[in-house]
Order: sequence, then structure tokens, then C-alpha cells
Amino acid sequence: MNRISLVAPQIRFLIVTGFTGLNLLLGLMALFYASQDLFPLAAACLLACVILDACDGSLARKWEVSSPFGAQLDSLADFTSFCIGSAALAYYWFSPEAPFYLIAGASSFYVFTGAVRLARFNVTADPLSPPQYFQGMPTTSVSAVVAIVYLTCPHLSSTWGVPLVILLGLLMVSVFPYPKVCRLLRLPVWFWAGVALAAAVNLSWTAWVLAAAYMLSGPIIWVKRRCIEPAE
Repeated sequence: MNRISLVAPQIRFLIVTGFTGLNLLLGLMALFYASQDLFPLAAACLLACVILDACDGSLARKWEVSSPFGAQLDSLADFTSFCIGSAALAYYWFSPEAPFYLIAGASSFYVFTGAVRLARFNVTADPLSPPQYFQGMPTTSVSAVVAIVYLTCPHLSSTWGVPLVILLGLLMVSVFPYPKVCRLLRLPVWFWAGVALAAAVNLSWTAWVLAAAYMLSGPIIWVKRRCIEPAE
């Protein structure tokens, strides 16, 4: 008998809910840390939220404890962490340099598009059969980009940072298909070996290239589907 089956469904549900709740709380901590100019801690909290979000979804499906309640709580946690938390990091990061109306507007746009992205996913996706591709860049990935960009380039100018925040917001509500991260993990071993070698040489540039590659993957797949596949 599978060891997981020996664990009561209620306990499994509580464990998964605990992951989701911790995701939400760390998202709040990211906001608090950002407001106190503790940006590295805020970015670390956001990356931890990314890991927790991956865990609660996969465990819920593996342990067969997916439910409408869990889906709604997960969405609220994602909004708190990946929309509000990462927007707060961007706002406090660039606010000393950028005009208030510019960074406040960009951050507000980012939060709004994130909410639209999550709402669209909630009414179109089947939690028991997750899609192979997401419509629009997932809030999880967008938040990870914000955190990674800060950790690898904390002195980025608002001249580049504010347009990046707006671009990420636009990608979230786009129709571009983005692959799930688990599909990317299936790439050949030689690819990841090359990534590890590049990171050892220059971590910042490697992180930037990977982030840019994922951001571009949606438009590339969209163009391929519309222009190449119909012609075959």
C-alpha cells in the first residue's frame, strides 16, 4: 500500500493548505521588507513563494485533495505574493529615483494585470487537468523575474526598471502561450550543464538571459503556431 494513502485525507489537505498559507504570509513579509528597504530579504521571500506555489499545486494533485476551496485560497495567496508583494518590491526599489506618478502608475498597472491574469485563469482552467501551456505569462514567473533581476542587478536604473515592470504586466494579460516550468525541466542534461557553467562564469548575465528567453518564449510559440504550423 502506498505510504501516502496511509495519511488521512484531512491531514493531507491541511499540509497542502499550510504550503498555500505560508506562501501568502511570505508574500506579506516581502511587502514589509520592501517597505523597510530590506530588498534582498523581500526578493528571497518572493523566490520562496515561487517554490511553495509549485509544491502546493503538485501535492494537491498527487494526494488527490484538490478542491474549489483550495483553488480559491491558492489564487488569493498568489495575488498577495506575486502581484502585491513583487509590485511592492518594484515600487520601493525604484521610487527614490523615478517620479512618483511614474513608478506608482507602473506598479498599479502591474497589480491590476496580475489580478486579471489570475481571474482569467480561475474561470478557464480545470484544476484537475492543468494546461500544458498558460495563456499569458504566469504571475509566478513574473514575480520570479522581478526577484531575480533585483538579486543579480540591484543597481538597475529606473529608466530600465519601470519599462520592465510595465512589460511584465502586459505579458501577464497577453494571449501568448507560455510553457509550464516542469516542461522546461525536461530539457536535455547538456543544456542545464551549460547553464550551470555559464552561471559559474557570470551569474547575473546567465539569470538575465534565462529570464529574457522565457519572456520571449511566449511570442515565439505564438508566431510559430500562427505562421508556421498552418502552412505545413
